[in-house]
Amino acid sequence: MFYKCESLIDIHGLKNLDVTYVKDFSHMFQSCSSLSDIKSLENWNVSNGTNFKSMFCGCSSLKDIKPLQKWDLSNCINLSYMFDGCSSLSDIKSLYDWDLSKCNNFSGMFSGCSSLSDINSLQNWNVSNSINFEFMFYKCSILKNIKPLRNWDVSKCKNFSYMFNGCELLSNIQDLQNWTVSKYSNFSYMLWMLYAI
Repeated sequence: MFYKCESLIDIHGLKNLDVTYVKDFSHMFQSCSSLSDIKSLENWNVSNGTNFKSMFCGCSSLKDIKPLQKWDLSNCINLSYMFDGCSSLSDIKSLYDWDLSKCNNFSGMFSGCSSLSDINSLQNWNVSNSINFEFMFYKCSILKNIKPLRNWDVSKCKNFSYMFNGCELLSNIQDLQNWTVSKYSNFSYMLWMLYAI
C-alpha cells in the first residue's frame, strides 16, 4: 500500500481507517524509512488479519511500537520479517501480551534490529505452532541474553537456520538446552558469527 514511500512521515489520516475485514497487511509500510510515528494505528481492529509479513520491514526510523500493544493477532499465521531492518527499534515491551498461538512463521521477524537488546517481553509467547524461525534474530548485534526464550515450545519447528546468526554479543546459549527439537530440523548457520562465545 505504501511500499517504498521513503519520505512518508505523517500517517495520521489512517487513524479512522476501517480495517476490520482486512486479512493481508503484508508489505504495507515496507521501506518507509522516514516513518517514526505510528500512533494512528493504535485502535486498528486487525483481529481478522492473518498475514503481517514485512509490514514494517525497512522502517529504519521506527522506535516506538507501543501503539501496537493492544492489537489482536489471535488469527495471525505469518509474522515473517515484520520488523526486519527496523534498526532503531530497541523497545518491544508492548508485544508482551500478543496472542500468537496460531502463528506458524516467525522467520526474520526481528532480523537486522541492530538496536534490540532486551527480548524479555517474548518470554510468554505461545510459539508452539511455529515451523519456521529462520533469521528471526539475524544480526541483532547487541543482543546478549536469550534466557526469555528458554521455555518456548519449538517442538514443531523444522527450520532454525540463521536464527541467531550475527548476534555478536551473545555469549551464553545454555538456555536453549531446554528446547525439544526434531533431529530432522535445519540448524544451518544458526549460531554462526557469535564472537562472544
